[in-house]
Order: sequence, then C-alpha cells, then structure tokens
Amino acid sequence: MAQKKELVGSLEQVGLTEKEARVYLALLSLGSATAYRIAEQCEVKKPTVYVILEELRKKGLVLKVPHAKKALFSAVEISDYIRDQESRVRTVRDLLPKFNALSAKKGASVYFFNGVRGIEQALAYKFDSMRGKMFYGFYGSMIDCENVDEIARMYEKWNTKALDMDISFQIIMPRKGAEAYNKQLIDISKTDDRVQMRLLDQYEYPPNASIGIGDGFLWILDEKNRQATVIDNASTADAMRQIFKIVWEKGV
Repeated sequence: MAQKKELVGSLEQVGLTEKEARVYLALLSLGSATAYRIAEQCEVKKPTVYVILEELRKKGLVLKVPHAKKALFSAVEISDYIRDQESRVRTVRDLLPKFNALSAKKGASVYFFNGVRGIEQALAYKFDSMRGKMFYGFYGSMIDCENVDEIARMYEKWNTKALDMDISFQIIMPRKGAEAYNKQLIDISKTDDRVQMRLLDQYEYPPNASIGIGDGFLWILDEKNRQATVIDNASTADAMRQIFKIVWEKGV
C-alpha cells in the first residue's frame, strides 16, 4: 500500500491527477484489459474510468486496442511520457529570457501567500530560473515558531533540489538556533563549496523572518505567522543583494 501511494505521488509530480495515476498503475499491472476490469482493479467507477482512459490516451500513456467484442486498453511505457515532458520543459526553459523580458516591462509585481503551502509556493517562485546561479539569504532561526518541523523539512527538501540544479548559496543567519533548524545546510557547507554560511553571534535580525534574494526577485518568509511575500522586481532584488554583500564582507 505504501509503495502504491508513493508511485501515485510520483505520477502526480509529472502531471497526472490522482485518479489518472491509479488507472494507469492498474492498467500497467494488468497488461491489457477492458475498462470494466481496470475499474475493478483500481476501484474507480467504470464511467469515470472511460473518461480517464481517454485523457491518458491524449497524454500518450494509453493505447486503445481494436477488439471484436469489447475495447481493450494497454499502458504505454512511462519512460516515453517522461522524455516528452522533459522535451517540453527544455523548450520552455529556452524561452525563459523572452518571458522574463516581457515580465520586466510590466514593472514590479507583489504576491502574498498564506499557510505552509503558501510558503512552499513562494519558495517555488521562478525556481527554475535560478539554475546554476547564486542565491543569497538572510535566514532567521525560527526559535520562537511553534510546530516548525514541517517547515524545516520543507526547507531541507528545497535545499536538496536547489543543489541538484547547481544553485549556490551564501547565507547569513544567527548562530543561535542554527543547529536546530538549518543543520542540513551547515553540514553541507563543510564539504561543498557551493554552500557558504556566516553564523553570527550578534544578530539583531528578527528570528522568525527570512529573506531570500534570487535573480530579479526576492521573497520574505514569516515562519511564525505562516506568511510569505514575493517581490518580482529586478531593482529591488539588486538593492537587497548589494545590502547583503556589504553585510557579508563586513561580517557584522
């Protein structure tokens, strides 16, 4: 059951709905089958299965096999679908400079998010545009936050994904509380020169707020109140980056 849940979650990550994933996995295990048999296998109503099979067929994950009596369906290898998705992502990534140029002409945009899910959305903002670049951050310690483990795990997941995309870090944060909620980055910084950290003993920065500075944007996270703000403006991001570099060089 746990493995099936993991597989469904993985398929959701590549664009399938939860029911589409269940139908696809059922068909994958059956080889080829009628909609009725698939419905039995994945415990989804037969009329819904027909609709989902058609959606999966459009996505290139299901083939409809001609049959004299009843239509049979078979699953297409997921690797073909993944390659197609990767090709689409590469195509869009190549056009990112043009998208960013259009966005810059509109001036600053400010977005507000609430809840743990909102913080996650803020972290994901223009994430792909940071591939191979440097990320700067003033991090809080989260020492006054309640039930902070969920956010800490989310940050760890984000850090891992960022390093996989060859994003580098320069982080300033208070020494107090650092080991508790940012131990992962501290440990990585000891062996990976892409992660540089300054742990300061005298640090008046608010403990429950973090500022991240990306390429043309920045986010402000309030972990205690579960709120996030994203400012998409190159001038603002550049100004904050300069402030960060002054603090970094002075070591204050």
